Amino acid sequence: MRIWFNRGFSLAPIAKAMMAADPTLEVVISVGENMPVYAGAQETWAEPTLDDEAYVAWVRKQIEENEIDLLIPTRRRKLLASAELPCAVHFPADIDTLELLEDKFAFANAIAGEDFHLKTVNIGSAADLEATLPLFATLLDDASPCVKPRNGVNGHGFWRLTNKSPLSHVINPDARAMHQDLFLAALRAEEAVRPLAPFVLMEYLPGPEVSFDVLCDHGIILKYVARTKEAAYQRLQTYHPLEAQARNLVARFGLHGVINVQFRKAKDGSWKALEINARPAGGSVYGEEFGTGLLADWGGLLSGRLTPDTISRPDLDFKIKTTSSITKMSEMPTP
Repeated sequence: MRIWFNRGFSLAPIAKAMMAADPTLEVVISVGENMPVYAGAQETWAEPTLDDEAYVAWVRKQIEENEIDLLIPTRRRKLLASAELPCAVHFPADIDTLELLEDKFAFANAIAGEDFHLKTVNIGSAADLEATLPLFATLLDDASPCVKPRNGVNGHGFWRLTNKSPLSHVINPDARAMHQDLFLAALRAEEAVRPLAPFVLMEYLPGPEVSFDVLCDHGIILKYVARTKEAAYQRLQTYHPLEAQARNLVARFGLHGVINVQFRKAKDGSWKALEINARPAGGSVYGEEFGTGLLADWGGLLSGRLTPDTISRPDLDFKIKTTSSITKMSEMPTP
């Protein structure tokens, strides 16, 4: 069976893990033009920059010429969902649900009333933020507010808003803390030249953070690995106290395949749902060589080698530490 993941994050090690568990699978991936290519996939294709019609035609051609059996889109999903393609296509939910999950304000509204709900306010302008901050502060007690784009991934645009030194974000940008007056000034400057993309305002959660990599079948969790980030380590557990909350969310949105659910602890000790990423996270590969089998079993489900009732759930609890290395690729020519 040949599976194709179109553009996404950390797909090479995911492809490698799936193929290592099932020699009948060939997993290819595609990346953007001029992006790094990493070992792991059967093949890696560079995606050209195309408009919608041309992109669908390119996808259709790749499927036909490379005998792809299953396409798993991680980008341009709405476009590909409406296209007639010559192979099966896998989506983790219907398109309306995927769009809701990518909208942080809509997601927060959808789980209002749950004990893991995080109060979230839509910010459409600098005036909105200026008016809302004092009111929001009365609800937070000693906790601090933070902002992030209403639509976005990988923490892009996240800032804690403080009343500390105006130079704090310059001296220590990794802290992601900015004086709120400077953030307001930046919003006003942006509004002067173009419409402002909406932000959301919420309580900053000090953590720790638990990231659930979940294998699910139409709203039912088959197995998961909960990764808790602890300084330089991650703790991986296949049973976790937040399991009921994760099952609630997977069932509520009818999720399917491998997805990621994130929780983070608030200052008062309660756990809040940050977001659901309806695609496999890069860290989903971390437990594969230690017996978690999340991606291995997903590949088996996709190929038909396994069925949901045959998925086993290991009882594992261990810590890992990730490291990096540098490899020389080639000699440079002598000038």
